[in-house]
Amino acid sequence: MKETLLIEFAVENGKNTAISIPDPREGLTENEVYKAMMEILERRCLLAENGATVNGYKKAYLRIVDEQALP
Repeated sequence: MKETLLIEFAVENGKNTAISIPDPREGLTENEVYKAMMEILERRCLLAENGATVNGYKKAYLRIVDEQALP
């Protein structure tokens, strides 16, 4: 199974944007992700399309995909 951490942000223009991180650390908690994302927001490390500022944390979740070869 492949795991990807998806983190959604609010953008100042009313849209949303997301980042994805493949193979996140096992046991990662939402609180840990929230603290890291708040620091990223405070430092203004992310920009969305057309230079819009990312200004809010929406949610984080794991996407788990199970791939199976065809017989």
